[in-house]
Amino acid sequence: MSRFREKVVEGKEFIITCEFVPGRGSRGKSVEEVVEFGKKVISGKLPIHAISITDNPGGNPAIGPDILGKELYGMGLDSLIHFATSDCNRNMIESRAYSLARDGIENLLVVTGDYTASGYGGMAKPVFDLDSVQVVRYLKEMNKGLKVPGRKKGTFNNLPETNFFTGSVVSPFKRTESELMTQFFKLEKKVWAGADFIIPQLGYDVRKFAEVLKYMKFRNINLPILGNVYVLNRAVARFMNKGNVPGCVVTDELVRKIEEDAKEPDKGKKARLERAAQLMSIFRGMGFNGVHIGGFGLKYEDFEYVIKSSEEIADNWRKYIPNFRYSQENEFFCFPDDPELTFDEDKLVPVKSPRKHAASLNFRLGLILHRSVFTERTLGYKIMKLACRVFDKWKFAGRISYFFERVVKKLLYNCQECGDCALFDMAYLCPMSRCAKFQRNGPCGGSRNGMCEVDDTKRCVWTMVYDRLSSVRKTDEIRGEYVPPVNWTLSKTSSWLNYFLGRDHSSKKINIQNKDDS
Repeated sequence: MSRFREKVVEGKEFIITCEFVPGRGSRGKSVEEVVEFGKKVISGKLPIHAISITDNPGGNPAIGPDILGKELYGMGLDSLIHFATSDCNRNMIESRAYSLARDGIENLLVVTGDYTASGYGGMAKPVFDLDSVQVVRYLKEMNKGLKVPGRKKGTFNNLPETNFFTGSVVSPFKRTESELMTQFFKLEKKVWAGADFIIPQLGYDVRKFAEVLKYMKFRNINLPILGNVYVLNRAVARFMNKGNVPGCVVTDELVRKIEEDAKEPDKGKKARLERAAQLMSIFRGMGFNGVHIGGFGLKYEDFEYVIKSSEEIADNWRKYIPNFRYSQENEFFCFPDDPELTFDEDKLVPVKSPRKHAASLNFRLGLILHRSVFTERTLGYKIMKLACRVFDKWKFAGRISYFFERVVKKLLYNCQECGDCALFDMAYLCPMSRCAKFQRNGPCGGSRNGMCEVDDTKRCVWTMVYDRLSSVRKTDEIRGEYVPPVNWTLSKTSSWLNYFLGRDHSSKKINIQNKDDS
């Protein structure tokens, strides 16, 4: 068991991880500084439990975190490897995971990953074969010994067990109700899938960080959670303020504060380090289990200053709460305001949100069709199932049926013909045509003001799903079911036949509110 895992599970120490963002190439400053930092951790006395290494941040190519993690492991240090789903299909995900296991690396932070931004010869093709919920579940099944088909038909073998300690992320800095609540719902799915600890996205509104903790208490989620402390300099603040880092919110007011700090002779360095120390002390005071510290160009001495300063001011942590109230205009909050962060019982009950949206005609027609034709034991279901059996045997009739299905679903949903339809799971909105990352278990963390991370002219499809289900008071359906990965053998085949004949994922969905495991 890694030291990081041991201390997190034990729960007696305040956990500290330090994040680094290595760049492109096998050598270079951003690569070598990871190893140099590791050497200083060994010779120093700071209570640093793991060195966190990002995975192709910003959608740009970079040296893989796995190899740097291996170097740190050889030095006797723990790493926290970011494990993004964006650039690998499920086979490569499995290969990478087993390679890490062989190298003795256990600690993984599973993230959706940023949408591809560049690459050799032009922009690389985004993959997003699995979402982060599916990957967490995949890794947990590997821990048990992944069951795979044997050489003889009908036989199965169990691969060697792994020992991954898996973290997940939640992005609470969302302005709208539909964005925030779907983030919380997806967090629940990650917990069900087997996440071992949680790290929120970075931000500067302590009320939002507190809301993550309150939601976990409200839903009886008893997992370790590390606060995110990012040392924000002027250049990065401006960059984030423009929305260039998905999920990160730096308000105009905060930018002005940092601009003012930058006028000092040290260009604001002391101010930003002290700000990080204050936020770290607040996390400790709120009851977080530790912190995840990051920042552009930080040295060992900078981490040291933040950590030691936070310890010195720990008893007065509430004094610094007003320094981290950078909310967005008209921002939705799930829980009542709690300025002193007392976490009293009346502050742990979510606010009641009135129904704001009337169900659209398209959605209502979908509900009617589902109830009458796609719901088991109805007459329409029985007729369709019988017809699909005939169509499956009589190929000519099957081709006519598939042509009709393609025309209807293309017109209504811009169907991409995956053959493993998720319309039922997403309030009759297609994740393959409407989501740039094809997310089936909830949104990625990259939306901004309800708009898609990749195309800011389009709404995030999951906010639309939430609004549709909110109109009929069925938002719990989002958090209620785990949707398995797409079965690509069904691509370009009839999703109706696949549904009624039990070939698609619908028969494999799991109600996570009523089951602990499958």
